Amino acid sequence: MLVISFLIIQSTRDMKTLQINIVNYEQGMGIDGILTKYSKEMERALIDLGHDVEISDKPKKADINHHINYYAYKPSGGKDTTMITHITGDMYTEKEKIQRIKDTLKTSIGICFSKGVKDLLVSEGCPKEKLEVVLPAHDDLDVRPRIIAICTNLYPDGRKREEMFTKLIHSLSDQKKYTFRIMGKGWMKILDPLVKEGVQVQLVNDFSGDFYRELLNTSDYLLYTGGENCLAQSIIDAKHCHVKVIAPPQEDLKVEFPFTNQKELNKIFSEIIKNPVESWTWENYCKAHIKIWERK
Repeated sequence: MLVISFLIIQSTRDMKTLQINIVNYEQGMGIDGILTKYSKEMERALIDLGHDVEISDKPKKADINHHINYYAYKPSGGKDTTMITHITGDMYTEKEKIQRIKDTLKTSIGICFSKGVKDLLVSEGCPKEKLEVVLPAHDDLDVRPRIIAICTNLYPDGRKREEMFTKLIHSLSDQKKYTFRIMGKGWMKILDPLVKEGVQVQLVNDFSGDFYRELLNTSDYLLYTGGENCLAQSIIDAKHCHVKVIAPPQEDLKVEFPFTNQKELNKIFSEIIKNPVESWTWENYCKAHIKIWERK
């Protein structure tokens, strides 16, 4: 019973609702800029997380006043945090900004947009314990599939090693993250079963100069699986159009994504869709702030 009681108490404490006032100094100046955007996105995400939130142009009585941003900061007399974006010079010099931050840190915690900004401020004499880092957030934007061009005919002797393409497709964890646009003869037999499995593909059987130009100028990558010991024309043209090439290593041209076997090819495709900021959502941005507010 003691363990159960402890768990209930702990759960209730973790779900404490915070009263948060987001102080948007742009609002008081009638500006609707990037700081207002951050204010509104934080308000939405924090409400979704179960907290009481309002946006105002001045500090108010609340569990936390979060000031956007630091230069216009006015102490609330309670718990304050300030957004610190950058300190490079603009309408104010870097020296002026650093001094302003030092003044704000007397009564607030600074939340920096990057570790580099925090490190610089510490090197300039700001107290390390009064500075935190929360990386900025991205908007909830749609991400289109990566467009992969293939420009080659297939032949009965299998010289283009099209079986590598079939094995590649079967290795993909999420086929919807790729669209294949293929121009060349002989692909129907290969593509028919793959299309039934849900592969997104556009096929043009006959060579068309206009489509070839459009294809190379709208694709993210060119894939070439052939193993000949000479340069394929599509590789040369893709390089000319600044399209990144996925192909076996070439002696005369550098391939951005070279492979020598199926495992290496599959790995390339698993990595080109990796999103380095996928977790930088507004929800996680606000969760990081909540941890700071609860800790401080």
